[in-house]
Amino acid sequence: MLPVESLLQTLSGFFSHWRSDETDVREVALLDEPELRQLAIYARSLTDSLFEFDREAAHPQPGDIPSHYRGRGFEFEENRNYQAGDEQRLINWRLFARSGDLYTKVFREERRPQVFLLIDRRAAMRFATRRQLKVTLAAGIGACYCYQAIHQALPVGGMLLNRRIDWFDAAITEMAAQHFIESLTLPCPPLDFEEAQPSLEEALQQLLQRLPDGSYVLLLSDFLDLDTDTAMPLLHQLSSRHRLQAIQVLDPVERQLPETGDFLIEDGAAALPLRIGASDAMELRQYATLFEEAQEKLKACFDSCGIRFSSCSTEDDVMTCMESIYASAH
Repeated sequence: MLPVESLLQTLSGFFSHWRSDETDVREVALLDEPELRQLAIYARSLTDSLFEFDREAAHPQPGDIPSHYRGRGFEFEENRNYQAGDEQRLINWRLFARSGDLYTKVFREERRPQVFLLIDRRAAMRFATRRQLKVTLAAGIGACYCYQAIHQALPVGGMLLNRRIDWFDAAITEMAAQHFIESLTLPCPPLDFEEAQPSLEEALQQLLQRLPDGSYVLLLSDFLDLDTDTAMPLLHQLSSRHRLQAIQVLDPVERQLPETGDFLIEDGAAALPLRIGASDAMELRQYATLFEEAQEKLKACFDSCGIRFSSCSTEDDVMTCMESIYASAH
């Protein structure tokens, strides 16, 4: 029996190429304008926010979330001993009258936190046996979050995992957000698994190094290549500084191989076709067990890091997935 990840990669490569033979996806955007308009209307109609901010914000945009920066904000924090160079207008004269000592009033600045999306567009996400590619569903969910951020006047940016990591700085203008949405819906022709691609851990490391504290971070991926043992310390660091949410996008065949007999898959790099014994009940059960064990380990990792986790299927449309995600959060 092939390891789960190896088998999924093989199936993914096969089905994504099969899909591209049926419909030319090389020049077609993942979502068209009517679909995006519908998602924008839905996102703006939600009565409660998709975002939760429970970390101090360090984004430079002024706003209404407390920051760890001290300055001229509106939130009084403390009195401290006067130091040479302090502004006289910040001296607490009432306290001076009572104590005879000079104290300066210190305020905590308020900043507007940012929304940041990590969206996986690598080879394994360009895969489907139902309704839509995994990357198409991820793009739709990501677009919903972007549209609500625009509606709430929150800076929004993101990171797209393609052949390389494409970084989009968070911006509050609708034009910048639309540019990011257009980028995450660009066509996704099949990619060769042998081609070098960035790992999820590389992307998470960049988030840790470059994001200002207090951001809301949405992770959209199948997470099939995430090594939870090595990634857990990194996820702990990220969740201590940001509010993280993880949404997994899977295809039904990745959860359970269909009982349709053996798969015979030709691989140009292999001397002989690969035969997968999907008619063997024991192998089907073994695969399902291995997959569920991997899923439980992934869920436990996110749970231990305080990251809300949910899973979506390519069988469902974007709106159905969003309703489920929204309901679980409220």
